[in-house]
Amino acid sequence: MFVSPATAMQESVWWIHQRARNKSLYNLTWRLLCDRPLDTERLRAAWQRLTDRHEALRTAVQRTGDDVTLTVHDTRQARLDVVEVPHGDEELARFIAEEVQEQPIDLADAPLARLTHVRVGERHELLLTVHHIVLDGWAIQLLMAELSTAYEGGEFDSDAVPFTVYAVEQHEARASGKWDKTLDHWRSALDGATATTVAADRPGRFGVGAPGVVIRHMLSAEASAGVAALAKASFATPFAIMLAALEIVLARTAGNDISLGVVAANRMSARDQALMGYTANLCVVRASIEDTDTIAAVATRARDGLWQMFAHQHVPYPAVFAALPPATQASLTDAAPLLVSYLGSIGFDLKLGDVGLTWLASPNRAARADMAMSFAEVDGGHRAELEYNTGRYDRDTVVGLLDDVDAVLRADPALTVGALPVRTRAVAGRAETEAVEHQALPSGTEWEVIAQEWAALVESPPTGPDADFFASGGHSLHVVRLLAAVRDRLGAPVDIADWLVEPTPRRLVTQLLNTEEQAAPSTLVTLRDGPGTHLHLVHGAGGGVQDYRELAAALPDDWRVTVSQEVEPLATVPMMARAYRTDLDLAGLTPDVLAGWSMGGQVVFEMAARYPEPPLLALIDSTPPIGQNYPEDVEREWFQDFGRNVMASFGVEGEFGDTLVMAARLAQAGHHVPAHVLSERWDAFLRHARASAGYTARKPQQTRAVVVAADLLDSQLDQWATLTDAAKHRIDADHYGVLRGEAARELALVLVDAAVQ
Repeated sequence: MFVSPATAMQESVWWIHQRARNKSLYNLTWRLLCDRPLDTERLRAAWQRLTDRHEALRTAVQRTGDDVTLTVHDTRQARLDVVEVPHGDEELARFIAEEVQEQPIDLADAPLARLTHVRVGERHELLLTVHHIVLDGWAIQLLMAELSTAYEGGEFDSDAVPFTVYAVEQHEARASGKWDKTLDHWRSALDGATATTVAADRPGRFGVGAPGVVIRHMLSAEASAGVAALAKASFATPFAIMLAALEIVLARTAGNDISLGVVAANRMSARDQALMGYTANLCVVRASIEDTDTIAAVATRARDGLWQMFAHQHVPYPAVFAALPPATQASLTDAAPLLVSYLGSIGFDLKLGDVGLTWLASPNRAARADMAMSFAEVDGGHRAELEYNTGRYDRDTVVGLLDDVDAVLRADPALTVGALPVRTRAVAGRAETEAVEHQALPSGTEWEVIAQEWAALVESPPTGPDADFFASGGHSLHVVRLLAAVRDRLGAPVDIADWLVEPTPRRLVTQLLNTEEQAAPSTLVTLRDGPGTHLHLVHGAGGGVQDYRELAAALPDDWRVTVSQEVEPLATVPMMARAYRTDLDLAGLTPDVLAGWSMGGQVVFEMAARYPEPPLLALIDSTPPIGQNYPEDVEREWFQDFGRNVMASFGVEGEFGDTLVMAARLAQAGHHVPAHVLSERWDAFLRHARASAGYTARKPQQTRAVVVAADLLDSQLDQWATLTDAAKHRIDADHYGVLRGEAARELALVLVDAAVQ
């Protein structure tokens, strides 16, 4: 194992990853359609060869002290997942790809890359997902070429260059002052610059990791011909021509000073071009455009601007940003709102041995910026792929921007900028944000110190306890200063990664007061207050409060309804019973009716044993706790039960083999429940199911009860009768349907009748 400092760009990605609302933000997934079936075992062996060969595929990234470091492991097991759905279509495959993309990657746990072989019907796809902190787009292209070689069993042309060599060089260059002249260049070039972006369709918070989507858009044949003609006349690259067209569109409404984020490959040597890792850099390109300028003149200046950028692209943007005056930092910010890149032929003519691969549109659901636009050469023309923040922009706005760029590219190069009609509205600075209602901060030393240090960095105090630091104008450089100042003044430790999850004054005060050491939150949830009969419910296996909402709505208006909800994992039914009974006692509550569905029936049975005068028990399709002999493969059956319940709760049908396909089917029906959330819920269900299967009642209870059966057998009703003084009632529903619709209303009547007897 080897530890190395991270590069400045990797540090920046680490910071943004921590504060992103959607942790899949920097997942890069290449979705590749296969023209024939894949050999999974050959693929597995090839992927392991590459993992053994390249440091980047064995690297974890974490914060160590005040630094972000790379930990390169000597060996790591490559991850290859297989997803198979016997029947389905292209749309289902797309949603599966989106779920694979959205699964979070733990930066501290290598490898930060995975392959997924997806088969939907006869359709085969290969999904390569990596975290951007270890690989960029250029490196992924290299990786795919080597994966093809390994899949065929071939030998590599040369030894791999360790990425840590590059990382150490970056660290030494910064420390030795080799970047100083370039930093002087950027300070001069960006003095007074303001980020340019497209005006938002609706007010909202700019934020990395906001909901996003990717669209692909072919430029017209006339536009591609215009690119070629203008490039030939001006000796400019196609990227310079397209950048000029975008700058012209924005300048029509944003003013003549345009600043855009450009993603540069930053591979200036043969060694770097073969390096498997993350070398890409963000550069800010600035242009001055007047209405009297011709398209050809703007293209020529864009050419010169890009060449100048390439001469200074080697210094990472975080270092450049740190060297800028505070006023320029505030107007540019550390995350460009509009990003542009040029892919050229990256991602095309791909193969895996003898399997042809077609690169499909990115399955992103998160946005890195307002808009991130890339251009590629395809089928003799040019294609734009644009990722955008759906919380701020409508699709028509994005398509309108691309149409405007297309119109500029196909126009006469002698035409002046002022003569070009555009529909895109652009602005200098961030697009509009929602008006914020100011709230006074609570009194106290911690709040006062935070407000003072906050204001010292972003020029105004927080607008309330839940103000977002980044939405208030803060950036990653400010974070270190803010938390260091607060720590020094108050003498209390601050966990930066924890605070970035929710960068507000309230969360910071919570850390400072160390409130996590206070008592755990109560398991007691009140669904409805009322002066009448008190019904207390306990969740079923894998269930929660939401399972009982239809039942609560069907009960008399004066009934009080509370629920026990698990807040931390509890391994056995008696443990749950003790925890839930304790919180009821602490609240001073003695229910008139204790009810539980599924495993919840067993829990309330155990709870009732602790009351001197037990309340009425309502056991809703709950297996009697007499010790069960389950077959060895019962967990597979439990998973199907769990999945059918989840799917049925959304009114969705379809086959599924795992939580990922389940999530894809839900998404296909318009219900976004990420696969990792379903996996967590399944883990809870499995733990509960095991607890229920392992629970045996200690003795019968002489307490009044009603057993409501849906899927229960008559013999199981008889078993309950040996444990309680139980009345029996059967409802025409299955185990999961007994809490829904007409069955829930009938169940409510049963509870009311039993309670008044």
